[in-house]
Amino acid sequence: MESSDVHLISWNVAGLKPTLDQLRRFGFANFFRRHRVDILCLQEVKLNSKALATAGRQYEVDGYDSFWACNDGCGNQRQGLNGVCTFVRRGLTLSADNSPLGCPDLDGEGRCLLTDHGSFVLFNAYVPNAAGGPRLPFKLRWLRALKHAMWRERSKGKAVILAGDLNMKHRVLDTHWSCVSVRPEHFKIEESDALPDISKIAALWPDLVSAFKGKTISQIETRNSRNGQTFQKWGVWAKPLTDADAPVRLGPPIEHQGMAEFSFWMDGLHVEEDGQIVTRPTSTSYVLREKGEISIGELLEGMKKLAGVDISTAARDWLVQRSTPSSAEAVRLWLEDVLAGGMVDSFAEFYPKAQGRFTCWDQYRNRRHENEGSRIDYILVDETFFKRHASPGAGLDSRGLDADSPTAALAAATYDGLSQPSPFIGGGVPPLEEDEYIAQFRADKEGPSTGIIYTPQQLSDHVAVSLLLRKVALPSATLSRNAATQRCQPHLSSKRITDFFSRKDTPPLKRQAVAV
Repeated sequence: MESSDVHLISWNVAGLKPTLDQLRRFGFANFFRRHRVDILCLQEVKLNSKALATAGRQYEVDGYDSFWACNDGCGNQRQGLNGVCTFVRRGLTLSADNSPLGCPDLDGEGRCLLTDHGSFVLFNAYVPNAAGGPRLPFKLRWLRALKHAMWRERSKGKAVILAGDLNMKHRVLDTHWSCVSVRPEHFKIEESDALPDISKIAALWPDLVSAFKGKTISQIETRNSRNGQTFQKWGVWAKPLTDADAPVRLGPPIEHQGMAEFSFWMDGLHVEEDGQIVTRPTSTSYVLREKGEISIGELLEGMKKLAGVDISTAARDWLVQRSTPSSAEAVRLWLEDVLAGGMVDSFAEFYPKAQGRFTCWDQYRNRRHENEGSRIDYILVDETFFKRHASPGAGLDSRGLDADSPTAALAAATYDGLSQPSPFIGGGVPPLEEDEYIAQFRADKEGPSTGIIYTPQQLSDHVAVSLLLRKVALPSATLSRNAATQRCQPHLSSKRITDFFSRKDTPPLKRQAVAV
């Protein structure tokens, strides 16, 4: 069995067709070559099997096999949503399975694909979003099935790699400081003698809670000052702690009424098995937010707007050190249990102190250009396999700065300012120019790496993550044509355009005489 280096990339493309339309301007195969791709895991491709069977050849890349898991309307969401695809350099795959979870309603959403590469197996996963809470029970059931499937493969003697958009954060560093949560009721004034602002928060907290509980929401109209376009949104209002009678608005306008109702919420949130949101815990509910828990962003907004206190950066950092990530507790515990059970978060292992290294941003509000995002895309590796083969390679894209600094993270995310935000007048993200497209490529100059590949904003609201493996034993057998593998390749039933030109014409039948 031969051994070779393997460069694995995982990327949520938020719709393969529009992403591919952009990539084809510069050559889809060129993207593979310049990133030195051996395996490319894509999530949220948004293609169903029928579309692939009809015109799937357009997604082929010379020298690579592709495998697909699609949502064909068999799961709990409409067909065409979700979808994952794995491209693998030809000769590296033994078999594939797009139903690895063993349950029709879990596999039916097209969120998980298993490929076997001899010494290791790869799960390409697009983990369900909790959708604000109602889908949390489904998400946890899905995650439990994934965990079981990974152990099943280990029992066969395989090392396991899990790559994809996991839709969760397990470290405070994986989220912008404004989104992590604290419980100020637990602060002790005497603990913060060196930080008067923390003492002010502790002293004012009971009054802030009362003000938050008395908030009101109402619909507001926002207007683009340059083109006059109007939007209907929601505002949150609360009375200041002073004697002022007029309520003040807290935070920016909010898209949906439900999101406005549960912002600055103090009473705790839970979800039942049927997806119903409740404010009081029951024996069967899951925690979405603890009572008295608030994001640091909301806390600082309340202190400024309602109490007239601007919190210092030092006090904010003190709060961050005592915060928890914004993912639901049960989801965080799942990931912590997976890591404690012998897997390694490849990014966190190589770059444990890196700040601001996010993989997803709110494109609508240009958050990538302020680097206010989250790291929700991962490549997890069984620890023994990781220690034997994983390498940082070229390391993080730092643009000549301290790689662990938030300054370097912002410079990498924006290509040192080359990438520009969407204009306020509308029109969406600026067109992808050649210099911005080329800025993503480091592998063809510095070599591949484990870390983050800052793909252009025009291609997706996510960037790619990567893993470099050294001297991996590769399979010598050919790709299986078993039924499971064939189900993963619906595109092979579609015709290439050359098939229509190479077809041999059948001579016309001779006209038969008809008796009259």
